[in-house]
Amino acid sequence: MEATTTSQPKTISPPISPTFRISGGRRFSNDTSVAYILPSDQDEVKRLKLNHDLWKELMNGLFKSDMHEQLTKGIRVLDVGCGPGWWTLDMAALYPNSQFIGIDMADVFVAQDLPSNVTFEQMNAGTGLEFDDASFDFVFQRFLVMGLSVEQYSSSVTEMKRILKPGGAIEILELINDYSNASPAFARIGSWIHQAMSARGLDSFIADKVSSVLETAGFKNITDVNYDVPIGPWGDESGEMFLSIQKLALPAVKVMVTELTDTTVEEYDKTEEQAYKEALSHQVSTRFRLIYATK
Repeated sequence: MEATTTSQPKTISPPISPTFRISGGRRFSNDTSVAYILPSDQDEVKRLKLNHDLWKELMNGLFKSDMHEQLTKGIRVLDVGCGPGWWTLDMAALYPNSQFIGIDMADVFVAQDLPSNVTFEQMNAGTGLEFDDASFDFVFQRFLVMGLSVEQYSSSVTEMKRILKPGGAIEILELINDYSNASPAFARIGSWIHQAMSARGLDSFIADKVSSVLETAGFKNITDVNYDVPIGPWGDESGEMFLSIQKLALPAVKVMVTELTDTTVEEYDKTEEQAYKEALSHQVSTRFRLIYATK
């Protein structure tokens, strides 16, 4: 199913509060209950928008669960870790009879001209979902590998099951911190990211375990789809787009790498620049997994 491309409404960048800190010119959560180690600022909003556009193309739509008819009639949908809310807004435009709620630990939500069937709430999914039992028909979550610790990931799945109605659908799209056919620079950066994530209790390969987590939680009809997304011109349009995303993603992870490993800023910057060059001559890609199931 094709997604309707939405315009890009302005987002509000909230003032710095005691729960956020500035490091390396980027804005990070300073809340000890938040495991998220990427920035929460306007540069990150740009990356998330490109990422959203890329995945609409790769998936030929916005989701894979068998929910089109129900969404057309009207159901209640939760977008966990929604960021600015690009997925929520596109879904709301496609399915005006359904109600959509997007939650994120940082208030970087789109704030202008929201449709009447969209609500955004600031909420840390790692500490629980503040919704009633069996209050949603469809729960969607993506790219929280750097946002939820191993323990939080399992507990969030349990929480998503709790708030789903019987027969409701869950869908999770997740990055795996693993560069396939990695060039020397990408291999080095991938190793640094893995070290930084491990230092914060995050699992680079949690996506490979999501199906098992869903099965343990009692979900049914589990479907697991693998993606290998190219980086660079060898991957045609998708590869070019994903390279552009890397040029926003790698600066975003620099602070966590240099804070949580022995890597220096100078060493990281040099390796990052080399990685962009190698993307033009090596066939590097990144693994992702999409898992969907029913309660």
